[in-house]
Amino acid sequence: MIAECVGLDIGQTALKAVRFRRRLTGRESVEYFHQPIPYGRQEHTEPAYRTAMLRNFLWQHGLYGSGEIVTALPCQDVFVRTLSFPFRDASKLAQIVPFEMENLIPMPLEDVTVGSLLLPARESLEGQAKAKGSDVLVTAAPKAKIAEHLRFMASADLNPSVITVDGMALFSVSQFLKEEGAQVPGDMAIIDVGASKTTLCLVHEGRPVLLRTVLWGGNHLTHALAVRYACSFAEAERRKRAMAVQEIATWLEPVIKELRVSLHTYENAAHQRLTHCWVSGGGSKLKELSGHMAQQLGLLPVGPRQGFGSSCPRAFSIAFGLSIHPNIVRPRWKSRLVASNLALDFKASSDAASDTTEVSKRDRRLALWGGLILALLVLGDLAVRVALKDSTVKDLKLGLQTQYEQTFGPGVNPGDELDQARYRVSQMEKGLSIVDGARYNVLAGLAELVKHVPQGVPLKIRELTIDGTSIHLEGETTTFDAVEKIKQSFMANETLHDVSISDTRVGAVPNQVVFRLTYTVQRP
Repeated sequence: MIAECVGLDIGQTALKAVRFRRRLTGRESVEYFHQPIPYGRQEHTEPAYRTAMLRNFLWQHGLYGSGEIVTALPCQDVFVRTLSFPFRDASKLAQIVPFEMENLIPMPLEDVTVGSLLLPARESLEGQAKAKGSDVLVTAAPKAKIAEHLRFMASADLNPSVITVDGMALFSVSQFLKEEGAQVPGDMAIIDVGASKTTLCLVHEGRPVLLRTVLWGGNHLTHALAVRYACSFAEAERRKRAMAVQEIATWLEPVIKELRVSLHTYENAAHQRLTHCWVSGGGSKLKELSGHMAQQLGLLPVGPRQGFGSSCPRAFSIAFGLSIHPNIVRPRWKSRLVASNLALDFKASSDAASDTTEVSKRDRRLALWGGLILALLVLGDLAVRVALKDSTVKDLKLGLQTQYEQTFGPGVNPGDELDQARYRVSQMEKGLSIVDGARYNVLAGLAELVKHVPQGVPLKIRELTIDGTSIHLEGETTTFDAVEKIKQSFMANETLHDVSISDTRVGAVPNQVVFRLTYTVQRP
């Protein structure tokens, strides 16, 4: 078996299902299932009651596990727009379409699931410039609606493979009939009259261009008849089935007015008129309703010549369109029908968005862990660098200390290097001054000292200090007169200045006088 799919249409007054099978031989079989839902009482609208009804319906007809389930959201829960672009590049369209759609809907992009269909080139030839452009059917379904739909399906133990929009299911029916060889008009309005709503799908040049829901259905007409004839809802329903369309034309006017507005709005924008009309759904069973709506809209009703004969699934149009979803049931003659593979799938888009979100979360986690690892590596590298630099500084300090001690001697602390250097330089200069002729010659000064000592006066130098040209000595002689003679002799010399004697005293032994002599030598 190549394909087996179950289209599930859940309405207010009935559950409808169509099981489509295509075998290896190419043989196709279609089974229709219908279950009325009591209407008019509050408990019949409770989710638990509807879930139980759906579960019993599926078990009764063996639809659990008999194929992939396809369901649909109504058009009133989905934002649908047709946008035109001057290019057909699919990758560019995928990037631009969501942001273009954001300006057209009253919700942020984060709260909707956006789907898009790149419509095939128009059947009429309008030149090369037009062929370069593209028309895109864009849908945006609120994520809350999709989640609510999935919860309801899960409560009935269902996991739909595809979630589309009911208007596209109507388009799929026309494409299936065209694939079977029917002469389906390329420009027509498909109107599905249900119990609580009417779904409109406008097809222009073989492409779906407008999807809309009008919140008017067969139950509105039944309520109006119940009020008109003061009868029960069930009695009004029986009357409705027996009445001619002329008798109920007044109550049909609201829905026809809405359909006419949508039709004329599109025709004025496209500058072309649609030609045919197909009325389907449970409400299409009303007598002569198809002809009446077509006449009021200025369209031609389709019939057997266009493929819409008695075998056409008129009352099960949405369920049948879901059962032949192109993502599951591939068209047999794909090359003949360029629009036969047009299909929306909100679940796939939602799953892709969820996967993208999961990937984004995973990427953020990986980025966080990567950042932490990188930070640890940076801290480790910094610690190693600091340790290496600290070791280098210690080695440099040790080497500097060694060189310092070699230069200035041990026991001298680094830090006052300038003072130590000055002191060492002065000491070296003093040492050099002894033998360096460029400076004052200390040896010559000592020779002068010896020359000026009076004859016959003993002089013993106990301490001698030479500070540049200043000479300080501590000596000893035998008498105080000898001290005076030495002073007079030094003062008489013109090269000696500032001669002074101080601290003259008697020594510790007899015939010993100690004194201090200070004078300045004039440099030549």
